[in-house]
Amino acid sequence: MIPGARSVQQGALDLPLTFHAPVKLDQIADYTTEVFVVDGDLDLPGDLDLFAEGAYLLVVLGNLSVGGVYRDYDDPESFLFVTGDMRARDVITAGWLEVRGSLTTGRLIGDYNDCGARIDGDVRAELFYGEEHHFNIGGELRADIIVGRPRLTIAAQPTAVIPLDDNRLLRHFDRPLLRLFEDTDRHGKAIVEVDGFRDFKELKRRVAAGLPLH
Repeated sequence: MIPGARSVQQGALDLPLTFHAPVKLDQIADYTTEVFVVDGDLDLPGDLDLFAEGAYLLVVLGNLSVGGVYRDYDDPESFLFVTGDMRARDVITAGWLEVRGSLTTGRLIGDYNDCGARIDGDVRAELFYGEEHHFNIGGELRADIIVGRPRLTIAAQPTAVIPLDDNRLLRHFDRPLLRLFEDTDRHGKAIVEVDGFRDFKELKRRVAAGLPLH
């Protein structure tokens, strides 16, 4: 149960909002599930999992703070709309995420490419791995570690990224999470090559549980 959330039945949403996500969300009155609306800021000490809450569409008319992990999904699709800023310990987004302000988080993980995220302000993260998810960022992306080549719409594309075939990933991720090719050269010296993630599901599980990746 989301504190302070009111349920709005199909076709009854009457808010002065413009949704940028396509198809179902710009026709939100025709969506087949109920909408949850929070009138004001929402501060949650624990996790916010839209599927677990049954909140397939959640509108926060204010700032959102999540002490644990925030998570949305692409099957079934779920959508979060925040009119202010959003903070979370970690974020795993496979569904639709739209934040009119800035997003601040520890680990920002995208998941698959059916949906996308739109952040009108800045994005600040300790670790950003977009996977195949698309991110539209209106401000700056400030991340300590950016893994891979994220699918980004942004004014200034990041240059300090760690490619998925870069052995520097070993500094940030446990070996069981990575796809490794190990051999020895003719002198008997160990050779290790990284080729992306072997167990993305486990990576997401650790992030959701608040566990370290390395």
